[in-house]
Amino acid sequence: MYWRMFLSLLALAPLLGLRGQVTVELEFDKDFYIADESMMASVRITNFSGRSLVFGRNNEWLRFFVEQEDGFLAKQKGVAPVVGEFEIPNASRGTRRVNLSPYYKMVLPGRYQVTASVFSQELDEVLRSSPVHVNIIRATALWQKEFGIAVEEEGGKPSYEIRKYVLIRALNNNRLELYVRVASRDDSKVYGVFPVGNLVAFGSPEAQVDRQSRLHLLQQYGARSFRYLVVTPEGELKIRRRHDYAKNRPRLVRSAQHGIAVLGGIRVRTANDLPPLTDRLKDESTVPVLEGGIAAEGETRD
Repeated sequence: MYWRMFLSLLALAPLLGLRGQVTVELEFDKDFYIADESMMASVRITNFSGRSLVFGRNNEWLRFFVEQEDGFLAKQKGVAPVVGEFEIPNASRGTRRVNLSPYYKMVLPGRYQVTASVFSQELDEVLRSSPVHVNIIRATALWQKEFGIAVEEEGGKPSYEIRKYVLIRALNNNRLELYVRVASRDDSKVYGVFPVGNLVAFGSPEAQVDRQSRLHLLQQYGARSFRYLVVTPEGELKIRRRHDYAKNRPRLVRSAQHGIAVLGGIRVRTANDLPPLTDRLKDESTVPVLEGGIAAEGETRD
């Protein structure tokens, strides 16, 4: 009996050794998310098999298993696109990043266990990562605004649909954070959910929608510092800037000629700006303007 067990282990020894030479690790950018927020999974493959390995030839080489707290698999809404061939030479490492949020239903608050499974065609083996836990936290809507948008259909004829912007507050590791959510009116389709940053106890966020159906958000995050964001109806963050309290407090204003802009305070250029800070902007002189091109009492500093 023991001899048979030894022979079985001996036969499996090359396979067990090979699995140890090619490892799969799974990581997330953070541990806590709100429902529908972008959840980027990084799958890291380390190759010490003695040969080069190629992945991404089809959409079958990488799979994720998402379990709920009750042990059942979370509902899969689609297959994550992972096609895109890449090679990992021997003694090297490669990483593929995938956003899981659009493809797995993780909306109920709680803890979820995620495992990545990788198939290697050269080794004819399936390799799995250790399970990683992520948490969906409870969130509260602070403000929302419905808006109409023209959507071009086949043949070039436009149709109109109703979407909504929602400002959401969530407690993340004893820190209050603000999020922006862009979704269809009935929440059947989510165009984007992303964190804005920390919330302070004083000062409520200001939000307005312009003629292009873009969201303008001005939010205080420090004693004298404010974030200014512009978000598109597709859920894309187009502008991110910092404004500081100076002689007066920054605020959103609406102009019949120029739309929505920031009036007052001081524009402070940072490396976190969107569009990104360029060398030209670093050297540009200080000009007293209102964001949007209207002359104002504000000023700009680097």
